[in-house]
Amino acid sequence: MSQVVVDMSALTLEVTPYCSPFDDRDADLTLHASDGARFAVHKLLLTMSSPMLKRCLTLGSSSPSPAFEGLIVRQEGGRDTIDLVEDGVTTERVLQYCYPYSNPVLENLDDIQAVLEMMRKFGMKSIMNRVRNLLIQPSFLESEPLRVFAIAYRFGFESETRLAARYTLRSPVFGPYVKELEHIPASVYHKLLQYHRKCSVAACSLTSDFSWFPGFASRWVWFQCDDCIHHLLSWPLADGKIYEVNAWFIEYMERAREALRERPCAKVVTDPLLIAEALESAGTCHTCRPAAYLDLSAFIGDHFTAEVEKTTEAVELDIPF
Repeated sequence: MSQVVVDMSALTLEVTPYCSPFDDRDADLTLHASDGARFAVHKLLLTMSSPMLKRCLTLGSSSPSPAFEGLIVRQEGGRDTIDLVEDGVTTERVLQYCYPYSNPVLENLDDIQAVLEMMRKFGMKSIMNRVRNLLIQPSFLESEPLRVFAIAYRFGFESETRLAARYTLRSPVFGPYVKELEHIPASVYHKLLQYHRKCSVAACSLTSDFSWFPGFASRWVWFQCDDCIHHLLSWPLADGKIYEVNAWFIEYMERAREALRERPCAKVVTDPLLIAEALESAGTCHTCRPAAYLDLSAFIGDHFTAEVEKTTEAVELDIPF
């Protein structure tokens, strides 16, 4: 049987100090990250994304070039080189947005913030707009709305800031401290607290003024039943008439008020515990028992939640941009 002999001495492995895929021999600029990572890049592509780099790199090729907005272009290995304060991971992610590659995966708010900070430093407004939508992913808005609010405001994203402010209503006004607050003015955070308070007052008002109830509200069982204990007060409805109301419904509205005072959002009035307590009380009445679940579900799902949303949406977030 014949044997194939490979001359291993003829095989060589080229070792490059540059990070793939940014290792093109024809590149005309080296970016040197703070952790030692090096990227061989093309000035043309970077200057298309960064007007600031375009001005910096057109100053000339003398070595070293004058400092421009904190950057110094120096010569190394026959190629212009810029030393960065950013690490290699962040630099590579920003470069992926500058090159015709697929966008990098930014898994958390720290990653997004680091990329946005570097992009803003280099004046890359056009590609910052491609990153801003990542801030308002449902997972971030639902779990870390205050962080999203602070990051969005810091980078001037108005629509994202206002959306995140809406999501902060789902949490108590004084939640855990987040480090991103250090990057926005105290006045802006104060405005957010005021906004939360105004939304709370507006939402709570719905629990004691029933004039917003639909015209057919008097058909609901808590207005119709005469077998339950009525509340001491009576309430006017949209039809101009005044009605006695069963105590168990008013107790539900009072518990809803306490919940809305802390978290002024539609979600809190659908809390199963709030509803269960009301239905348990209604279940002691043979008249209310058959209708209470359907009527309360319709009231909450079709009217109460929508009115809370409508009322809080009318509250203005008064912050400058």
